[in-house]
Order: sequence, then C-alpha cells, then structure tokens
Amino acid sequence: MQLLFYRSFFILMLGLVYLLAIIPSSGNPSTIPYLDKFIHFLIFLLLTFILDFCTRKPLREHSYLIFSLIGFGLLIEASQYFTATRSAELSDWVFDSLGVLVYLVFAPNISIGLKK
Repeated sequence: MQLLFYRSFFILMLGLVYLLAIIPSSGNPSTIPYLDKFIHFLIFLLLTFILDFCTRKPLREHSYLIFSLIGFGLLIEASQYFTATRSAELSDWVFDSLGVLVYLVFAPNISIGLKK
C-alpha cells in the first residue's frame, strides 16, 4: 500500500513539474544569477528522492528508471522548444541530470535508512 502511495505521488509530481515547465512564463529574468539552473537541479534531486521510495530495491539497481528520469528532463526541454514563452536550453537538461546523479552518489544511504 505504501508503494502505491509513493508511485502515485511520483506520477503526480511528474505531471506537475511538466505542467509548470511548459506554461507561459513571465519573461522577466531573475535577479539572482543561475537561480534557474539551481531550480532545475533541485527539482530533479527531489524527483529522484521520491523515485527512490517507489522501489523495493535501491534505485541504483533500476538503471532504466534513472535513464527514464533523465529522459524526462530531455522531454521537458524538447517541449519548451515548441512554446512561445519558454526556451529549450541544453544547460537546463545538464542541471536536471546533475540533480539525478548527485542524488545517486550522495543520498542512497540516507534513503535506504528511511525506507525501513
């Protein structure tokens, strides 16, 4: 039952992230340098954290899920290419991927302890 909750929550978060990524933006740049990149990194770090709770085994053993999440970042950037107020940037996808990879390197011991 817990896995069903985590998986449903993860799918809901994917939908929310995708929706927020393609809705029209205000077009005003942030006054904080690289805030956009930090947000990309943080969102994908959190998505990976949630995804880790969707599996019984450590996430590292599910490489297809890791590649799917990185591919989701690529899908977002490809979708933004076709919107009027958003722009697709390779650097955004790089920071999405870095969020996933940083989680995989530093957080598995924490999440495994939380899963028990």
